[in-house]
Amino acid sequence: MKRNIIAKTFTPSYDTVEDRIRVVVNYQDINDRVDFMITRSFILNLIPTAEEFIGKYYGTMATSTPQVENKNNSFSKTDTVNLELLRTTDELLTEVNFSFNANTKLTLVTFNSKNAVAQADLDAFMITQIFQVIKSSIPNISWGISHYF
Repeated sequence: MKRNIIAKTFTPSYDTVEDRIRVVVNYQDINDRVDFMITRSFILNLIPTAEEFIGKYYGTMATSTPQVENKNNSFSKTDTVNLELLRTTDELLTEVNFSFNANTKLTLVTFNSKNAVAQADLDAFMITQIFQVIKSSIPNISWGISHYF
């Protein structure tokens, strides 16, 4: 049975040992924390898909002040020692789904792995920020990806 988690914080980083992007959901909450590992090929498909989705449903609204303020979700900035201290079993990210609600203007983003599902309702600003931060974690040079990706 999969663990269902409400995502409140996102902490992306590059894991040099695994050569993958690690997105830690709820890093400070040991009971609801999940460490998703994202492969190079998955991220190369995810980023353009996320950008296309954001452009389609939010357009220029995503870069302006959000119309619906979302205080429940944020980025977590932490040092590597604390991130590793609370580390859980790595989960290989297998699927990300986006579902836009036209009434609330929020997007339900669902991150799936074999053993966990993490969901977050995000406004235009937060969904844009999450994928920009994940994108900034990509080791462009060692992965042979342009900085303009």
